[in-house]
Amino acid sequence: MTDPAELDSSTSARGEAAWKQATEEVAARNRRAQQAGRAEREASEREREEARRAAEARAHARLVGRPDAPRQS
Repeated sequence: MTDPAELDSSTSARGEAAWKQATEEVAARNRRAQQAGRAEREASEREREEARRAAEARAHARLVGRPDAPRQS
């Protein structure tokens, strides 16, 4: 017959290993989500900045009165 103390220690070790693996998987998933969110925000901010600069360039061109400036309809 097996010793109950011996049985508990192996079950505990397996349970702890499973718990560690699960927490590591969650942490990895969180890191991936944070990286994706950061990349998405940076792309959005880049697009917004490009649109702002283009609008400023159009406004400046209208103020300067360049004949080749694109007109907004």
